[in-house]
Amino acid sequence: MASHLGILAVLQALRERLSIRMAARLGGNPQVEILGSQSLSGAPQPNTDTLGLYLHRISVDPFSRNRHLPPTEGRRAPRPELPVNLHLLLVAWCTHTEQEIGYLSTAIQIIGGGLTLSSADVSLADPAWGHEDVVQVMPEEMSTEDLMRLWDSLPGDYRLSAPYLIKTVRLGPDVEAEEGPPVRTLVYPMDDRGGRA
Repeated sequence: MASHLGILAVLQALRERLSIRMAARLGGNPQVEILGSQSLSGAPQPNTDTLGLYLHRISVDPFSRNRHLPPTEGRRAPRPELPVNLHLLLVAWCTHTEQEIGYLSTAIQIIGGGLTLSSADVSLADPAWGHEDVVQVMPEEMSTEDLMRLWDSLPGDYRLSAPYLIKTVRLGPDVEAEEGPPVRTLVYPMDDRGGRA
């Protein structure tokens, strides 16, 4: 179960996995960076070719939204979780055509039909990540029209990119309100005549 750090932790884990695998396949030291909206408003610097990970949307997973965690010890109320999907673009943030195509095609091959990230990949960045928590990175279906509309809403010009989905980051509930122990005995005050006061 992820904390508020979980979303960034997953993106960092994906960045590390792609950096290591791309270096093994392409040689050298290919850069993989998490891009923000401010990054997209500019242009890549000369000779700093990068594969960018741009998170453009976070959505609630409709298939897992009504799941509850069991109560913690000493509590009775179930704990709702918030399952979210991360929609991102792999962006070839490059100044050279060969690197633009090479970086993106290599990343697509590494992810394939689905790349799994587990607690071993994420738990250092988010200690709340459970051993049973796993996310999958997979291609997201998006029409050319939708992709162009997305780029039109972004501050920069279109760049070679591919849409992906990270499914599903399970965010744990916020700190619970205090809850007392279960009521086991009720005590009613009595008057001297044996009746209720």
